[in-house]
Amino acid sequence: MSEIDYSRANVLLFDPIHVNQRTTRYTLFEVGFRQIECVSNLTEFKAALTETSPTLILAESSATDTDVFKIVRSVRRSELGANPFVLFVLTTWSRDQHHIRSAIECGSDDVIVRPFSTAFALDRVKALVAKRKEFVVTSEYIGPDRRRPNSRENNGPSVEVPNLLKATVEGDEKTLATAAGWIKEAHAAISTERMRRLAMRIVVSLELHLANLEEIEPVQMKLDVNDLERTARELKAQLLKAKRLEAAEVSEALIDQVTSLRADGGVNERAMRLTKELAMGAFAAYANGDSIELSKNEIRNTVSNLRRRIEDRAEAAAIKKAKDNNAPHTSAAKGAGHDGAPSIKRAAM
Repeated sequence: MSEIDYSRANVLLFDPIHVNQRTTRYTLFEVGFRQIECVSNLTEFKAALTETSPTLILAESSATDTDVFKIVRSVRRSELGANPFVLFVLTTWSRDQHHIRSAIECGSDDVIVRPFSTAFALDRVKALVAKRKEFVVTSEYIGPDRRRPNSRENNGPSVEVPNLLKATVEGDEKTLATAAGWIKEAHAAISTERMRRLAMRIVVSLELHLANLEEIEPVQMKLDVNDLERTARELKAQLLKAKRLEAAEVSEALIDQVTSLRADGGVNERAMRLTKELAMGAFAAYANGDSIELSKNEIRNTVSNLRRRIEDRAEAAAIKKAKDNNAPHTSAAKGAGHDGAPSIKRAAM
């Protein structure tokens, strides 16, 4: 391996505050980077992502957090730029935990809180070069796998993705020569996993409610038909994007079936089972017959965990309601539906 040379890498730097942009550029220069393109507004940022192929991206997120987070997601979903696996580092002046969590959850490789020293920046870059995290895919997230090792076994595989920063600064010509093929292969794996996750999100939701119907004392809950419809439409959009027209036709039938669930209030067991089968069929048509049944353990564990969470929340809501009923002039417990059913946001599949 040749000596590391950061001057080989192309860096795209976005920061709307010019004085901060100059400071970050100077820090990058001190680290050893020389090819640094600076942009100061979102239009320029998107254009640079479309027209160039940066090896590393640094973007300030404090002032334009929502837009920057959307850009990261668009890159990861192959909607913007040529390489969905480009190293993406977000910087921020904010120490708000919600902001930092959102910066992590959009799919960035790293989040650096300002101000930072040259030595600190170099350490973070070295970490990205030495060992980039594999990617994990859910119905809502594509990005570095930050799960704890003991939680990964039953929660889907991770995918090794290209680290072109490493190959570039190390002068690994062999890897760089095959980079396009590696990106294409990793993208195919990510796309397949995303389709599986979208289908599984629907299956898990319906399995949860079907299992609830079989209980002697079912927990009061509502089927989130809106979420089912959004997921089904996203599945269809991804299938069309992949030019899998036969699978897209199945997903169209899936959308129609979800609409029927809305019409009957989501309580028709036969309709729920048919909806589940169509979700599984759409993925099978995409994956040339591979069945989502291979994910049985993952589905069962997810349903079990969600049910336990719902039961805990229902119990807590009942206790609070009892207390409120014994206290004069108190309002109804927050967090319950208008009919008293606890509301819960399902874990992303």
